[in-house]
Amino acid sequence: MKRSFRSVALVVAGTALVACTYGLVRYAVGLSAPDAQRDLGLSTTAVGLVSGGTSVAYCVAAALAFLHGERRPRTVVAGAGAVAVLGAAGVGTAGSAAVFAVAAVLGSAGAGAASPGLVVLVRRAVPGPAEPRAQAVVNAGTGPGLVAAGLLALLVDRWQVAWTAAAAGTAVVTLVVLAAARGGDPDRPAPRVDAGRRWVVPVLAAGLLGTGSAAVWTHGRTVLQDGGLGDRAALWVWVCLGVGAAGAAVVGPLLLRAGPVPAWSASAAVTAGAVAAWALPARGPVPVLAALAFGLGFTTATTALIAWAGQVSDTPAPAVSVFFVALLLGQAAGAPLSSALLGAGVPVALGAAAAVVAAGAALPVSGRRRAPRAR
Repeated sequence: MKRSFRSVALVVAGTALVACTYGLVRYAVGLSAPDAQRDLGLSTTAVGLVSGGTSVAYCVAAALAFLHGERRPRTVVAGAGAVAVLGAAGVGTAGSAAVFAVAAVLGSAGAGAASPGLVVLVRRAVPGPAEPRAQAVVNAGTGPGLVAAGLLALLVDRWQVAWTAAAAGTAVVTLVVLAAARGGDPDRPAPRVDAGRRWVVPVLAAGLLGTGSAAVWTHGRTVLQDGGLGDRAALWVWVCLGVGAAGAAVVGPLLLRAGPVPAWSASAAVTAGAVAAWALPARGPVPVLAALAFGLGFTTATTALIAWAGQVSDTPAPAVSVFFVALLLGQAAGAPLSSALLGAGVPVALGAAAAVVAAGAALPVSGRRRAPRAR
């Protein structure tokens, strides 16, 4: 009973940590971009470079988690929370574009380390058939975080106050996760990583999703406002994006019944459609539907990546790190590319982004069709 209570507490706290490190810190950079452009003088090109830098920082942190996640998951999670807190606090007090950029990049590293560490802690706390559901719930924490980020932006007078609140919340949640994980399985020797050819397709697919999705994460709110949507209406659309992402906690396990690859293809296809819809005129329910679909599709796709790692590897934590690094390297490339393509118009930039995501959705299916028959 005690173990069951501790497992539930860890899943709840882990979900909250993902909400903070992803929704309130990493992806909130795009949410705050119009405000930073207005108050700190950031250009559209600079926003793309900052977004790309956050992805690089994420990858560096994920690479470190790759090396230490299986052996010292609590230490990895502690470091993730600390870095996210420092970055969010830095953005909250930034008085210049340079400080904003450095702090935003630093804070995003927290998300890169949080996911691999939490994957290990959840696997140890919730073994057996219940694990995939628990992993899906924790991973869907991005959704509530995005909702909270949008609501904070609507409620506070100054956008940087929301970042200070994010720093405080992340600090508290990190301590709760560490307390819930205390007394569990001790740190273990790092196992031999069984990387091989089976990792290639998920790595490529994740990279394509990252490249195409970066257009919405980086410029989504700006595109809506430039298209005529009011400031508060654009913030409510961001809240809807978070609601869609939260729905992955329910939809993810349902899709995974068919297997990680079908779940990936379906959710990435939904994401591609949502990116394309984001380019449509911001009238009626279109922005809301696009946001709901994007949040649901993208977050469910990352849940499928976690399950896919367990299918192709006996060491899923390092595999998750590699797949998420590929996703974020894609975003690092996609953010400045989308900034450049916006000069040719929103339909061109988001149409190209949607095509890239669609290619990622089709990749595993086309790979299976090309595979030689077993003899």
